[in-house]
Amino acid sequence: MIDIGFYQLAQRRPEAVLPQLVVKALAAGHRLLVRSSDVALLERLDAALWRFSPDSFVPHGLASAMPLERAATQPVLLGTALPAANAADCLAQVGDDLPDDLTGLTRVLYLFESDATETARARWRVVAKTAGVRPVYWREGEGGRFEKAG
Repeated sequence: MIDIGFYQLAQRRPEAVLPQLVVKALAAGHRLLVRSSDVALLERLDAALWRFSPDSFVPHGLASAMPLERAATQPVLLGTALPAANAADCLAQVGDDLPDDLTGLTRVLYLFESDATETARARWRVVAKTAGVRPVYWREGEGGRFEKAG
């Protein structure tokens, strides 16, 4: 079973939302790939993970900034390619559309902003009909908290 969380960002940018989701996924025992085609966004997400919490450390790295052997050891890898070099079982897709092939994943976090709502809706229609997939829609409400909406 693959759980896919659709996270519609209404008030905050991905850099403000992703670190908390990553920490929760790590606490649940996942290895993550944070994926986007936007390299500048990946660099901003990298910086956000470094400064997320002064009293904790989120182990991660940019795939483009390290050799493949080192990338394979990262619990959280930020990159553009699937499959992930770190054998991730959780994908955090930021922007873009979800990949068609989710083989090997057990959890997907799909973060999208309001301008990508139609793309997310189209993807929802596809995955909702797919066996072995459980989609859940989360809408950012007042105060930035996510509310389950579907």
